[in-house]
Amino acid sequence: MLMGQSDSSSTAPYWQKIDEGFEVRAMQLDAPPYQTFIKLRVLRIDLEKFPVRVIDSRVFGVARMAIKELAKKNQALAAINGGFFLPDYRPLGLLIIDGRETNPLRQTDWGIFLIQDNRPRIIHTKEFQNEGTISQALQVGPRLVVDGRELRLKKQLARRSALGITFKNQIIFLNSEDTDVYAQDLARIFHLPESEGGLECRDALTLDGGPSAQMYAEYKSLKIDLPGRWPVPNGIGVFKRLP
Repeated sequence: MLMGQSDSSSTAPYWQKIDEGFEVRAMQLDAPPYQTFIKLRVLRIDLEKFPVRVIDSRVFGVARMAIKELAKKNQALAAINGGFFLPDYRPLGLLIIDGRETNPLRQTDWGIFLIQDNRPRIIHTKEFQNEGTISQALQVGPRLVVDGRELRLKKQLARRSALGITFKNQIIFLNSEDTDVYAQDLARIFHLPESEGGLECRDALTLDGGPSAQMYAEYKSLKIDLPGRWPVPNGIGVFKRLP
């Protein structure tokens, strides 16, 4: 096992601390209960120390960008791709950026990642109510974990990006790094406690996957560049907290 990686039998997961509240982990899982070989890159972010915001290519006058380019344009330390979109790259689903709704809610069986009163949450579409206290929101899905419970999912294999929220309200960014993953296996990884090699999340959901799945980070000693096969209209970025 390489340093910075853990297999499915590991009981002491390895997190590399890049800064206080900013950690990275590489995982390789190649044994039951997982159905395929899985390679993951994972960030764990403390929202109190590093703000997280939805980022949108349209702010820069274009319909789409690679997440690396979108992160750099926004001066984000790290970013992952976001929601679904139409063939012309128009976003599908709710987007709220810095308290302003930039794309409307879609009435469908998806989840919504949001930040309300500086607290991260993942809810179902039907639970959404904008009371003016939501600073960021992105609608996508399906959900993987709800209130600590692993959901049952369709058997679909694809490259994945996903987002989770731990019981300590940390935000998890995950990319499957050139490997295709069953959504059910991803739900299990998010659900399992750290003592069993999981990410121990209260809630989790998939972001847009397949050719859209991509992650970028450049902060201190950390450099991650996991490109997708096509550019995307939006994503979620991690930022330095202003003094």
